[in-house]
Amino acid sequence: MQVKYLESNIKIFVRTSIIIFTVFTSLLIIFSVAYAYASLKAYNIILIAFIVLIAICLLVLSLMCMAIIYTYRNRKAGGFLLMLTKAGMQIMLPLALLFAKANSQLKKHIRFFYIELNNIVVESDNKKYKAKEIIILLPHCLQNSECGLKVTSNPGLCRRCGKCKIGELLDYTEKRNIGVFIATGGTVARNIIKQNKPKLIISVACERDLMSGMLDVKGIPVIGVTNQQPNGPCINTDVDFSAIRNRVEQLTY
Repeated sequence: MQVKYLESNIKIFVRTSIIIFTVFTSLLIIFSVAYAYASLKAYNIILIAFIVLIAICLLVLSLMCMAIIYTYRNRKAGGFLLMLTKAGMQIMLPLALLFAKANSQLKKHIRFFYIELNNIVVESDNKKYKAKEIIILLPHCLQNSECGLKVTSNPGLCRRCGKCKIGELLDYTEKRNIGVFIATGGTVARNIIKQNKPKLIISVACERDLMSGMLDVKGIPVIGVTNQQPNGPCINTDVDFSAIRNRVEQLTY
């Protein structure tokens, strides 16, 4: 069974590779023919078209950048400005992250900036939700590492001993009728969202996973709350309970 699965993956990779090589070979032929037969006037037209295209891209990126700065400083936005900010979040900030790839500290700052800006954008929509329309996604590292209970598959198994914040969050969310789920990774989180179809997600995670998840989720607003890492990443993390509670109270009616 495993061999057949691997063979299938190899065939898919080979087919995809053939398509990629075909596309690039076709482009090579087209540009070679154009180089051989095009006139000087045609080269000038192509060059002007590229200049205009680059100028338009720079203008759009500049508008996005200004919209992001305005929204962040004023803690709100609306109308066309909000649209530009959302577009900038999908384009400018991932690009900034790409250029900051070699600097881990700079990447961290960009991710925190993205999360905070995203929260401002969600709040700027001025929407209120029913408590039952919200789910809270928690990371598995929030559970105390010495706990023998597997609460990742069923948070209700938690004994609420107070060694981690899961029990406190469960007490609060049960009173508010809000679903709480513990995700062990991106795939699990996507499945939870797909099965529950919430209208708002409040997600707790490290800045890297939060930004990645926010970019991944389409059509559903996500409020991000970064966890605290007194013992380093991915083990015995913590979260400010009041930060989650305040978000819930702010966004529900």
